[in-house]
Amino acid sequence: GLLKDPGSDAWVTVLSSLDCKYSFEPQAIPCSITWRRNMPSPLSAPDGPAVKTEEEKEVLVLVEPEDFLKRLFSLTQPDLNQVLPLAGLEGSSTKTYSLAVVGLDAYRRYPVFVPLVGVLRVTPLSLLLQALVVLQLWGNIEVVFLDTWQEFGQHVSALTKAIAKRPYKRQLESQELPFCAAGAWASGVRVEKDGTGLWQVWKRQIQQFNRVSPATAAAIAEAYPSPSLLLQAYEECSTEDEKRLLLSDIPVKSDVSGKDRRVGPDLSRRIYLFMVSTDPDLVLDLSA
Repeated sequence: GLLKDPGSDAWVTVLSSLDCKYSFEPQAIPCSITWRRNMPSPLSAPDGPAVKTEEEKEVLVLVEPEDFLKRLFSLTQPDLNQVLPLAGLEGSSTKTYSLAVVGLDAYRRYPVFVPLVGVLRVTPLSLLLQALVVLQLWGNIEVVFLDTWQEFGQHVSALTKAIAKRPYKRQLESQELPFCAAGAWASGVRVEKDGTGLWQVWKRQIQQFNRVSPATAAAIAEAYPSPSLLLQAYEECSTEDEKRLLLSDIPVKSDVSGKDRRVGPDLSRRIYLFMVSTDPDLVLDLSA
């Protein structure tokens, strides 16, 4: 059982470290663990309790290794009642069951296992895999094998945390494109149907180059308000050097010193190569 084994206090210790309440109560399925969540009561019932308790759908059942091995033959038939007493349980079809077997390695030479393997003419590992397939396909039941009670406690801890975080994850998934949320803090720029915002997008694209300040990006975007206008300016240049230095003399206003500076030849060269080069392996920033 959950508390009968001498080493079972190890998983209770792990459970005590969680930020949640737990209790030991009689269950419809022996040696099983269920979860309950406290939820705010609906506003339509002002006289009722402020918090209501709802039971989660997950049920973890601890199966003794000896019992698990004895039931292997019954699993060759599609009768899951041989594994779990589900037939008489109300609402059992809405539950999600999983099995945990602690210390199965110690029972691999169990006497009942040997004649069973001889009758079926299969290896112990093959028989075990067949049982897992039947459980997964017919009952959608997952089985986890654990060596120690400490590992069992860690498994219960992981399940508890996953169940606790489920409402939060559902809320995130229900939001439409949460990574592109509109707001001043967001990295994206909202572009309207009339083109408003395109200049901001172009400026931020320039700012993605290494060592480019917002003031420098704004100065280049003001001189050439769109990528197409910059490409047109490159086409009008007569020499390659003129194209590379096209942006170098654009003045940049500094908010710190108050003195104007220039974009400079290095950044001008990098932007030019980025705009016209077709080499995917080209290194733009030679000082990086």
